[in-house]
Amino acid sequence: MIQIQATFTGYGGQPCSLFSAYDTESRVLVVSAEAPYRAERREGCTVLTNVPDITRDKLFTDADLLPAIAAFQSLKNGVAADGKAPRLVFGDRANRANPGNAIEQDGIETSGPKYRINASVTCAQVAALATCLYALRSDTVESTVRMAEAFRHLAGGGILTI
Repeated sequence: MIQIQATFTGYGGQPCSLFSAYDTESRVLVVSAEAPYRAERREGCTVLTNVPDITRDKLFTDADLLPAIAAFQSLKNGVAADGKAPRLVFGDRANRANPGNAIEQDGIETSGPKYRINASVTCAQVAALATCLYALRSDTVESTVRMAEAFRHLAGGGILTI
């Protein structure tokens, strides 16, 4: 389980911290609570932010917006590892952070979908987008680690079944 604190400023609404948890086994991201701005790291959390002065694990920049929207869409439309549950869940204390109503698809080009973001997008909504991107990228890291372990097993004379 990865605990995530996304602390954002500079967009609509108040600066805030959004707290979430990503279960790498079930592949479900639960966005649980929006809280007042908090520069300090909550114990056990990975910190994502767009504020360069905060001690962080990942600095979110404008260049990350399009991949973050794609990650949000992927999680929103995805199915958890059990084949039934949704991959993205917003808790009651985080409903306002759901960026779904702030993003509009503006066609599809050969490079992929094109999106338009509402000018009134809030800090909490951008924090949710950043959280989605981090969750999907952590899936990639988990897969890479499992693959490296399989190769190490093979290199040690092990057998791999397909």
